[in-house]
Amino acid sequence: MDTWNADTLIDERGRPRFGIYSVPPSLFNLEDFRPYGSRGGNSLSKRLILAFRMKRWQYLGVCNDDIIFGVAVVRLGYLCNLFAYLFDRRTGTIDEYNIIRPGGKSAVFQGTSNSGTVAFTAGRSSLAIINGPATVSLKGTIGGKLSVDLGFERYAEPLVCLTRAGLKGFNYTHKEAGFAGSGKISSGEMSWNIDAGQSCGVFDYTLGYLSRHTFWNWAAGGGIDSQENRVGFNCVQGINETGFTENAFWINGRLFKVDVVHFRYDDGDFLKPWDIASNDGRVTIRFVPEGIRSANIQAGLFASRFSQPFGRFQGSLRGNGMDVQLADVSGFTEEHYARW
Repeated sequence: MDTWNADTLIDERGRPRFGIYSVPPSLFNLEDFRPYGSRGGNSLSKRLILAFRMKRWQYLGVCNDDIIFGVAVVRLGYLCNLFAYLFDRRTGTIDEYNIIRPGGKSAVFQGTSNSGTVAFTAGRSSLAIINGPATVSLKGTIGGKLSVDLGFERYAEPLVCLTRAGLKGFNYTHKEAGFAGSGKISSGEMSWNIDAGQSCGVFDYTLGYLSRHTFWNWAAGGGIDSQENRVGFNCVQGINETGFTENAFWINGRLFKVDVVHFRYDDGDFLKPWDIASNDGRVTIRFVPEGIRSANIQAGLFASRFSQPFGRFQGSLRGNGMDVQLADVSGFTEEHYARW
């Protein structure tokens, strides 16, 4: 895989540095962004883009045999959002939390995906994600009921890419999947101790000047295979496919880049099996759902319609002479349409 390093997200001409990176940029210099076709400067259009068109979110989740948990802080310029879910695999029940606030004051993004803080504060919810070069931590309370205190060991080889989004836009994403996580999650009178040897984390940090109408399929997860390899994977269709893709898997922390992928599933019944395969033959996996969360949110100019099943993956990951067979690893898939 051809990769390179860059100190900044935006180059000296004001344009995004499109490509695949071996490490994240050390500075998200969005103030230097020049809208496509403009001559630069502090124009009204540039200020409006930075204020309302830039989207940014961070997602962090963990999977094991007992639960599939995820939380995200989202900032869209004109509103911000904190959502979390806890799928109890033993009972098949899902606890969900979704907090939307106008403007962007409740969600704070500082630094980068490799070194910085993402926080959300509103009412009875207060959450912080601390991103460091070697670790990432998540701590806080949501809705006065769900509390979480987790720590993860990050990969030395993340998947980091910056791609075009139409003529004028761009999308930066930093993904990792399958890494070890530990800590504790509590909801009401229930609690779950997360053991690093039995759990895997999923990390997604995304920002960009995205298309008004955006669609994607996403599959992510991981676990321990029959040969005691720690594996994880990230597959996406519909976004980050212009010049470069964000498809990859990890075996014991080593990154294997993957070509474009195709999702086959029944859009009339998301709880039927999904088949996901890459054009280069490196990924051939089947997803068997156990439960699902979904929503159809309409809020003025904003809309979000998604279905996200939880469950288990089976199949194979192949790369550079390695052939890993997946029989029972955990994760999720997603169909998501956004108008923003």
